[in-house]
Amino acid sequence: MKRISTGGLMIVVVCAMSFALGGCVPSKPNTSRPQELTVGPAGTIAVSEMGRRLGLTVLKSSTHSATLSNGLNSVVFFADPGGVAYVNGRAVGEKGGLATVGRTLYIPESLERDIRLSLRTRPKYIPPVKRRIPVKRSPPSAKKPRLKYGPVVIDPGHGGKDPGAGHNGCREKDIVLDVAILTTDILKASGVDVRLTRSDDTFIELNDRAALAQATRAKLFVSLHCDAARNRQARGFTIYAPENRMSQTSSLASAMEKSMLTTNTTSRGVRAAGYRVLLRTTCPAILLEMGYLSNRYDARLLSSKSHQRAVAHAVANAVTAYLTK
Repeated sequence: MKRISTGGLMIVVVCAMSFALGGCVPSKPNTSRPQELTVGPAGTIAVSEMGRRLGLTVLKSSTHSATLSNGLNSVVFFADPGGVAYVNGRAVGEKGGLATVGRTLYIPESLERDIRLSLRTRPKYIPPVKRRIPVKRSPPSAKKPRLKYGPVVIDPGHGGKDPGAGHNGCREKDIVLDVAILTTDILKASGVDVRLTRSDDTFIELNDRAALAQATRAKLFVSLHCDAARNRQARGFTIYAPENRMSQTSSLASAMEKSMLTTNTTSRGVRAAGYRVLLRTTCPAILLEMGYLSNRYDARLLSSKSHQRAVAHAVANAVTAYLTK
């Protein structure tokens, strides 16, 4: 038998111990990917961080807009057009600066101060002072009229089996629904109770549209449409009022025309009409033809998301102007 040297025996023992302790097993490389972090432009913070600073909850957020609320206040951000912020329905701060990185909306930090100054606060409770001597009370003053915050019925025309006008690759039923939903979001952010006659591609009978306004005792009714004509040069918006209640609707129609002119489109005036949705409602009601799909320029505008938002703001501003007059 051959003798094993002392040095050789030590090497065998060391290798055996290393194998038992896992020292001879090669370590696995770290294949996990580093977490990707999104960073907004300089001077901006994520909309969630803005909400945390202001004590507001993010109700909804997308790459285009976000809504924050605390039950007493509603703050809405629109990344485009222009980048604007609204506190309880009123624009605050300077336009621009809102940016989207990935799926996160970033807000300029400078807006925090402007928003904070515009937020409603709950009045601090001050306990009444106890008086031993009775105080003569003055007669109650006349109550101030309360602001009318709805309900308001927004009616996107056509839908489902009824596409409405169709020219230049546009369908009336799709455009009016998009504008109606945008208008509803803006009005709700201002505290207005809004009801839609339809919220998807569904056909609703004309009588049922008017019946909704009657059932909810609506303060006003606005039906949204797109026009078409054989004359392809015809363009601009038109406002129709019920022919049997022109005087009742004149102030609403006037507010809508004034507001729509801010969208840089042409007014074709206010006209009397016998449309069923107008005649079968008892509240002030108008039908707004937002433009002509048969006209290439108007069709291009009406299919633009930025112009749809501009029209939605114009309609919402007219409604709030009428409710708070």
